[in-house]
Amino acid sequence: MRVLMIGGTALTGLHLIGELMGNPSVSVHVLSRTGKPVFCETAHRGDRRVPGVLPRTLATVRPDVVVDMVPFTEADAAGLITALEGHGKAVPVVACSSSDVYAAYGRIHGTEDAAVQTCPIDEDGALRQRLGPEGKAYDKLAVERLLSGALDDVTILRLPVIYGWPDASRIAAYLDRMLDAAEEIVLAPQRAAFRISRSLHKNVAHALALAVWAGASGRRLYNVAEPEAWSEAEWAGRIAAACGWRGRIRTDGDGGGPVQDLTVSSTRIRAELGYAEVHTPEAGLAEAVAFHAWQRRGIRYQKGY
Repeated sequence: MRVLMIGGTALTGLHLIGELMGNPSVSVHVLSRTGKPVFCETAHRGDRRVPGVLPRTLATVRPDVVVDMVPFTEADAAGLITALEGHGKAVPVVACSSSDVYAAYGRIHGTEDAAVQTCPIDEDGALRQRLGPEGKAYDKLAVERLLSGALDDVTILRLPVIYGWPDASRIAAYLDRMLDAAEEIVLAPQRAAFRISRSLHKNVAHALALAVWAGASGRRLYNVAEPEAWSEAEWAGRIAAACGWRGRIRTDGDGGGPVQDLTVSSTRIRAELGYAEVHTPEAGLAEAVAFHAWQRRGIRYQKGY
């Protein structure tokens, strides 16, 4: 099997490449702007948004499946569809979307007039009717609509909040204060109670690998998420446990109105593809915490120390 992965080499894609290359029957090719291989895969340099790059890469690789890690906009999806149409061979696609397509996301950010959405949300849950706060620069709804409408064999994975080293964006707001020896962290009641689905990047990569190995037939749609969605206060508490912080997390302020969570059900992918977490979320969070702490001290992180 020849797999072409488009972009995504900075975080989750690294682990997807590793998973795919662990199967001796899989030949992995990656299109990225740097053109630098991560392991021993075949790297191709190019920007997907530059005319001619995708058609040329498809002609060179002749993939059996395409994994699109970064279809952010309507133009991205349209460009892939056009390239595949010109390729002359039907190629199944596995594409990354996001749980921000749901109406709950729009309600949280004030771009939707929807009522409070019941969580967890399954794949048939209500979708946003308007662009999100990012506008057309990040429009996963348009991506899903175009790919599902134009391709006969496409698997779309709606991904949650992803965490894992070297990315510290999901933990730094709390961890930096803990490492600076803050005595307490105060959260507004609504924020403390807010729950959102998360997943360790290595486990997201495993979900993508399962979709590749399943061989997309027809149009499939899956949520990916850990079974338990932690509240914001619980998430901060898990970070505290990972770094040994002994301060206090407390709530203070006006409780406000009802909390709109953004938790999703991953029952379908577990039942149909046999998905389960193969990497322990606690260990993955501990690695991310250690990496960020070492970075702050100017020390190169060494796994296992």
